[in-house]
Amino acid sequence: MIGIIDIGNTNYHCGIFENNSLKRKKSTDKTSEVRKFFSKAEKILCISVVPEKKKIVEEILDSKIISFPSKLIQLDYESKPGEDRLANGLGAKANIGLPAVVVDCGSTITIDSYSEPSESGFLVKFEGGAILTGLIQYFSSVTNAGVLLPGVEPGFLDKLGKNTEDCIKLGAYGSLVGGIKEILEVLDYKNRNLIFTGGDGKIFSEYFKAPYDAELTLKGGFIAYNENS
Repeated sequence: MIGIIDIGNTNYHCGIFENNSLKRKKSTDKTSEVRKFFSKAEKILCISVVPEKKKIVEEILDSKIISFPSKLIQLDYESKPGEDRLANGLGAKANIGLPAVVVDCGSTITIDSYSEPSESGFLVKFEGGAILTGLIQYFSSVTNAGVLLPGVEPGFLDKLGKNTEDCIKLGAYGSLVGGIKEILEVLDYKNRNLIFTGGDGKIFSEYFKAPYDAELTLKGGFIAYNENS
């Protein structure tokens, strides 16, 4: 059994693969549950954007921890992208083919473009993209901005708001769905394959009539493990 863990800003996203298939998955913010989930894993590949949390995972797990092999991805980028964004490219190549755009809707929303590598030795070229605030964070920032604003269940409204809650939801629709749409236009998404992932990805995918794969990042991690072995 091979384990893949995607360490995000909020949760640990865990998967167990056997015979090239994802057999079990779990998302949690508790390290005790992470340890229990991976108790029988032989090796674990770690995708992390939070070094401090990765160090904790390395301390609590008995299995061999393998760092994500970023060397598999060609970078057309001026800084170091998060490993989850790189794994998404591998997942997209296997899932929908390249060129592709992946919209990953979690604590933040990343919108990234991928293509076939122009040099040998790489699996995918990461071309860059955009980062937006996530759905939960958007609502937290709006409702915390004024004491008279009610706490609102995150969601969207695509018609005129007639009360404060609906006005906030229309604002979220314009800011996030509208923002994603504008960025996708910049990325020329109509000439690329589009897919959504992340905890809130299904909500957004419905506005674009695009496929959604909740496990895209984990699947990309498993591809990286196999290619690096």
